[in-house]
Amino acid sequence: MAKASAAAAEPAEQPILSLESDLTEDRKFGLRTLELYTDRVEVRGEAGARILRADLEDLSGVRCDSLVSGGRIVLQLKSGGEILAVNYSQTTSKYFADAAGAIEQAIEGEEIVPGETPGRLSCPKCGKLLPERDGICPGCVSRGKTMLRIGKFLAPYKSRALLLVVAAASTTALNLAPPWIQGSIIKEFSEGGSQLNTLFGLMGIWAVVLLCQVGLQILNGRLMTHLATHISADLRSAVYRAIEFLQISYFDRKPVGAIASRVTQDTDRVWHFLVDGLPFFIVNGLMLVGVAVLLFTMNWVLALCILAPFPLVMMVSMIVWKPISNMFHRVSQKMARVHMQLGESLMGIRVVKVFAREDHEYERFMKRNNELRDAATQADQSWHTAYGAMTLFTSLGVVTTWTVGGAMLYQGQLQLDEFWRINAYVLMIYGPLQWFAQVNNWFTRAMAGAERIFEILDMTPETAVTKGVNRKIEGRVEFQDVRFGYEKSNPVLRHVSFDVAPGEMIGLVGHSGAGKSTIINLLTRFYEVDSGAILVDGVEIRDYDLQDFRAQIGIVLQEPFLFHGTIAENIRYGKPDATFEEVMAAAQAANAHDFVLAKPEGYDTVVGERGARLSGGEKQRISIARAILHDPRILIFDEATSSVDVETEREIQEAIQNLVSGRTTFAIAHRLSTLRNANRLFVMDRGKIVEEGTHEELIAQRGAFAKLVETQSKVNEVIGIGA
Repeated sequence: MAKASAAAAEPAEQPILSLESDLTEDRKFGLRTLELYTDRVEVRGEAGARILRADLEDLSGVRCDSLVSGGRIVLQLKSGGEILAVNYSQTTSKYFADAAGAIEQAIEGEEIVPGETPGRLSCPKCGKLLPERDGICPGCVSRGKTMLRIGKFLAPYKSRALLLVVAAASTTALNLAPPWIQGSIIKEFSEGGSQLNTLFGLMGIWAVVLLCQVGLQILNGRLMTHLATHISADLRSAVYRAIEFLQISYFDRKPVGAIASRVTQDTDRVWHFLVDGLPFFIVNGLMLVGVAVLLFTMNWVLALCILAPFPLVMMVSMIVWKPISNMFHRVSQKMARVHMQLGESLMGIRVVKVFAREDHEYERFMKRNNELRDAATQADQSWHTAYGAMTLFTSLGVVTTWTVGGAMLYQGQLQLDEFWRINAYVLMIYGPLQWFAQVNNWFTRAMAGAERIFEILDMTPETAVTKGVNRKIEGRVEFQDVRFGYEKSNPVLRHVSFDVAPGEMIGLVGHSGAGKSTIINLLTRFYEVDSGAILVDGVEIRDYDLQDFRAQIGIVLQEPFLFHGTIAENIRYGKPDATFEEVMAAAQAANAHDFVLAKPEGYDTVVGERGARLSGGEKQRISIARAILHDPRILIFDEATSSVDVETEREIQEAIQNLVSGRTTFAIAHRLSTLRNANRLFVMDRGKIVEEGTHEELIAQRGAFAKLVETQSKVNEVIGIGA
């Protein structure tokens, strides 16, 4: 029975699942922890005090109720009563739904597989809220390490990078010359010199310096542009390749727009810093060192006056660095959400228009857009405030220099030419010093983007764990006690086992959600099983090389996807070197040849984005032709004929019968009559195979399959469709 106590000693064993909630029993903010053990459920409060214990043997089930801004888990007793286990807010509702599934498994005596737990909302180092759950804390990431990682992309361009450093140093040296030449001219005439050839000589030197400065400026710009564009291109390529090889589960969690912003927006920020910020930093950084040395050589008193604002500028920079960095990181997050909203609306534009939801989508976009506006406004205004403070300090330095220098000049302690040189060098220091705040802005934005880029690059790709056997497969497929759930605590497949011989055609039937497509997803290794094993030709599929294994599988999905290009290019996608004759043969096998020839441009017809210029049936037949040309050993049809009319479906089925010869085939079909020629049918229900046999055998059994056929026949009679 359920028991409650004010406090209890911590149990010796560790819980299988431990999940924190932010609401108490009366739905006020407070800490509660739900714990699942092999024999009981416990709820703990502050300081680990146990406030509820319920033994699994006393429970008949568990219920997860949705409430306003959250929900609750209720334990159902075999005696007929109910116990409130825990309340939770909306932010953790998904995870408590998974926990309810895990408790249900435990009650039913199944293997307990905990679901995903909430990611971190705050940084474990500084305690500040993260821009996104389990994300990177922008305030705690080492900018130096991030910059070093970007610097590694310089490796292919070492010679150009070295030349850039030499050119930058030379530019710095030349930039120091004009004030010295100007001071020499003033000294010459202030001392009564009247030699024009001296003036012309100095002006000639100045002209040569100017020409060299312009030449070096052009060289610096060309070198930096070459390096920046190539590095940013390499970054984009690296990110895109990393994204391509991420596991399918990553794309289930991340919107397309948010992923695309990593390739475009974040790499653009790095590019802008490399093109604009880094050259400015290098040249003017060297300039500051050179000018400081000259100033102390000429007059150490005025040099100290000039450099006096530096500590104040550095203090302001150190104070505002992390807060502003965090702000720009949030801007990146908001921008990604705008991209996500925009991409989703444009991809679903037909649905938007059909339901006349343009205003609704506009409001959703405006919400995201306003969030971006507010975040960007806060970040930029904060930066301009800090920049204004730095400008004030440097301006006070100029006033101090003129005051002290003027007094020294009046008292004869300083020569006019020296005063001129010093003030010229002051402008060369304070001008770049003020703009170093702008470099800080560029740098902060670039590092925020780089951190998000490296987050992708650091993820484990599929290929990291899939190097294995390369061999031509025959097509024997075995599922051995396979269990799998997209959310581990909510299994879609439960203890599924079967053995398929090479060349056998298997039909998968059952209600929606029964697990038919999941079998296909596991066979193609889009996901990995939670327990059990899948063997092909007696070898576990995880022991095959992933790329080589998938190259021997052909699949036609329920929703056909065509790339923007010609019909021939789409058919040839799985076999780029196929001849035109092979393309036509595949199209004929898929009954696509006739409608292709009926188009004005034939096989050169451009299908448009996602095949928008073709009908649903035409797109499906092109995708079938693509699979046929691929010539796979294992062939998969996932509702492949659902988008065509009955007559076209019959034609495709005839072509499929010729195609499947000698290939192991798995077919999911909406119309059960299309699976009459399958060697066997697997009837699935709630993640299990409940019946197995030929079409005729299953009809004769009068079981689940017969009921499905009968139901579909009645529906067809009502809507006037022949089976």
